[in-house]
Amino acid sequence: MLRKIAGVAACVSAFLYVQGASAQEYRGSLKDGPAIAEGYNWSGFYAGAHVGGAWGDADVKDNAKDGVNPGPFSYTPSGAFGGGTAGYNLQRERLVFGIEADLGYLNLTGSGIIGSSHASQHQDLTLDGGVYGDITARAGVLITPTTLVYGKGGFAFYDGEATQATTNPNYAPTGTDTFTGWVVGGGIEHFITQSLSVKVEYLHFDFGTQEGYQTSLVADPPTPAGYKFRNWTDLTAESVKVGLAYHF
Repeated sequence: MLRKIAGVAACVSAFLYVQGASAQEYRGSLKDGPAIAEGYNWSGFYAGAHVGGAWGDADVKDNAKDGVNPGPFSYTPSGAFGGGTAGYNLQRERLVFGIEADLGYLNLTGSGIIGSSHASQHQDLTLDGGVYGDITARAGVLITPTTLVYGKGGFAFYDGEATQATTNPNYAPTGTDTFTGWVVGGGIEHFITQSLSVKVEYLHFDFGTQEGYQTSLVADPPTPAGYKFRNWTDLTAESVKVGLAYHF
């Protein structure tokens, strides 16, 4: 929760700074007419790149039996990410609406250690990096003709693999499939030339829950050979990024 508050506070602080610095550039209400400076227009297609950092929470639950603690067990993955962005805007006076998509690599990695049913063994919890992406609706208001404050939300996925693996060699682990869920957040975007904009953006991802398992390779009474010990990883993440876009 503290991480979410810190991310939102960073965006709000940036917003107040830009708003104060540009108060002389644009004044008025939404009824004052188009906020279009000569040579600047938010409507149309754009594409660019972004880079940032992410941190999150992974919570693992087991279908444990015979008195073994089922969890949840938590660890905190983190890492850098980057990729491409493309979208389309439609401007109506000081309001801007659009759709935007991101695709890139998210190095959201981490690990944890928990006990095992055998006292001499333990379980390793890991999350690897992978491809990520999102498709979102975006809406915002121009605080100057060249500066947009916006919010966005939509679908997100993450192809990183979460695995729970015992150190007992008689079990074979299988990791999770692609995580799918939703994303919400917002940011500030500003034209630095008539066709080039820069933005700062905070996003909260809820990638949902995916299942993995460990298969018993031999009989381990009362567990028969081939039995699957299942585990479920619930993954959320916060992120802050900067981006650069060319507007066609």
